[in-house]
Amino acid sequence: MLPLITDSQIIDPVHAFWFLFSTSFNCNHRLKFSETTMQMQSGAKKAKAVSLSPNGQVKREMAEEGAAGEEVEAGGAMIAAVEGDAFEKVEITMRIDMAVLHCPLCLLPLKPPTYQCAAGHLACSSCHGDVPGKQCHACDGGGVVGVYARCPALDTFLRAAKIPCPNDLFGCRSYVAYYDVAAHQRACPHAPCSCSEPRCDFLGSPPMLLAHLVADHSWPVSKVPYGEVLTIHVPESERRHLIVAGAGEDERVFVLSVGALGVATAVSVACVRANAAAGPRYRCKLWAHAPGGAADFVHMDSAVVSSAAAPGEVAVHEAAMFLTVPPCLLHMLDAGTSKEMLLRLSITIDIDIDMP
Repeated sequence: MLPLITDSQIIDPVHAFWFLFSTSFNCNHRLKFSETTMQMQSGAKKAKAVSLSPNGQVKREMAEEGAAGEEVEAGGAMIAAVEGDAFEKVEITMRIDMAVLHCPLCLLPLKPPTYQCAAGHLACSSCHGDVPGKQCHACDGGGVVGVYARCPALDTFLRAAKIPCPNDLFGCRSYVAYYDVAAHQRACPHAPCSCSEPRCDFLGSPPMLLAHLVADHSWPVSKVPYGEVLTIHVPESERRHLIVAGAGEDERVFVLSVGALGVATAVSVACVRANAAAGPRYRCKLWAHAPGGAADFVHMDSAVVSSAAAPGEVAVHEAAMFLTVPPCLLHMLDAGTSKEMLLRLSITIDIDIDMP
């Protein structure tokens, strides 16, 4: 029989947390417990379900016989108490005060290992070590000094309490432990990139940005497998060309940018992604060929930098390496009355196995 909770019992968020954790109440929010297991026996056994109704009162419902793991709807959040030995892992959601997930001393997210004194005061691993003898920061009255000890139950809760990546709108389907969200964001490959076209405020993941640039701004795009040579003819007036390297889930978006560098032309390649830490790292080999089949060419072999926007032109003062193409390597395109100079470029993009 689950205990009823009253307003007087919830003194602060920490007490609320321990009530929720000890009784396994579930409320409807995007906080996910991937390590929580609700046990349901296969076959046609009946499962008792306990629901928390909107007015806060606990109600009992009886689930009909059905397939193992079938969810019972009772107008509120559900927990199942099931008899049997065969168990199945089921994930649930709940609503919880965010303050419960933060250290009450430094206010940073709690992460294992956590500590608690006999009076129930919590501390993260950093704060508990700030005073000698593992003495509690909060126990300072009546001559009684509390001592911190490990809190395995809270550690288990924190590892299981997961939320969707903040980039879920941009395609990331990961659920991350709350204390690891910041680290995940720094390496998330779905972090949004911006469109560099004037007066365009589009924001999306690299695949979203690729589709946007092609459909809405008519950027040219070419595809090439990793390690293979792509040869393209780029008009001097065409300041950017999208390249999709790889195949399937390993596809990555790159942008080849062309810009003036005095009388010469500068060409660079960047990987379109917001987080360079998302990995992997890439190398690019780039050639500019002389017209008429001549053997003259210029060549560059360099690491590929990352860009959170698809640049429209080369910024030679930035960290990106660029290939300097002299005027003699430009091709003349005679198309009726229009005479335009072309760059004949060959490019190879591959994963840099020598970089961590």
